[in-house]
Amino acid sequence: MALFTGRVVNKVDRKGRVSIPAPFRNQLAGQSFFGVAVYPSVDRSPSLTACGVDVLEGLGDRFRATSPFDPSYTDARMALFADVQQLPFDSDGRVLLTADLLDHAGITTHAAFVGMGDLFRIWEPETADAALRAVREKSPEERAQLELPPPPGAGR
Repeated sequence: MALFTGRVVNKVDRKGRVSIPAPFRNQLAGQSFFGVAVYPSVDRSPSLTACGVDVLEGLGDRFRATSPFDPSYTDARMALFADVQQLPFDSDGRVLLTADLLDHAGITTHAAFVGMGDLFRIWEPETADAALRAVREKSPEERAQLELPPPPGAGR
């Protein structure tokens, strides 16, 4: 599985094409889709969430294990998968961010790529800087109380 770390800012051309940072592209090598899956971040932040298709496949597997008649899972499937765009890499490692994705994140001339483990976020650079500052300013006590979910396959 891919592991995205670091922060990189790249130029966005007038057509909306942007180069996915080489270290991020390298993490996606060998996946069944030569590109990246991108969707408006579900936390309602003005950012885009991106991942390899393997993450989506894993979510699909988890949904297949649920009841197809449970409306909460139906809603969650639609909320996530309806907005996902699979963006293929061109020969230069760029993807074409659609107008709706650019508008959601407020991206115009540059995009900041921020690693988040198996995901990464794409932000307007100044907005990314503000979000990172806000996270860093949280007290160590507050961060220490954050609880990670159990690893896949580990029962609670």
